[in-house]
Amino acid sequence: ARDYHDAVGRAMRMIADDDSIVAEGGATILRVHGVRTPRAIVLIHGFTDSPHQFAELADSLYASGDNVLVPRLPHHALRGRNVGELARLTAAELVHTADAAVDIAAGLGDTVVVVGLSVGGTLALWAGEERPEVRRTVVIAPAFEFTHVPSILERPLVNLSARIPNVSR
Repeated sequence: ARDYHDAVGRAMRMIADDDSIVAEGGATILRVHGVRTPRAIVLIHGFTDSPHQFAELADSLYASGDNVLVPRLPHHALRGRNVGELARLTAAELVHTADAAVDIAAGLGDTVVVVGLSVGGTLALWAGEERPEVRRTVVIAPAFEFTHVPSILERPLVNLSARIPNVSR
């Protein structure tokens, strides 16, 4: 973002886009003080969850003086849909969302911190590596690999899971 006002405008467009498609409480969250702050924090929720997962933390960070953005990941928290919608999610969509969030945060604060849980943690690591604006990342239970599976079986399991049908109850 060019400046604070551009960043807020971009975030408000994200929220407006969410309003027409997401379930109650599932939209992108923006907490801002009306000016650029020393620190802007991006919180990226986990797979199958929504920005609401970080609502209390966003409020706490905001109360301590930070501008905060919690973007909704694509295909998450959609109104009237089930978790099967997540089968359409792509890595490119996830990266685009993290990239857009860092763009916005760069206009909201002097220092950008990205915090992520699960797949959000993986995106936080990506942002820390690929975006020079990110000063610090906090990673909570990142999704790196299958657990309790011998490493020799990981790639075949990933390939198999990409080909079998999704099941949701």
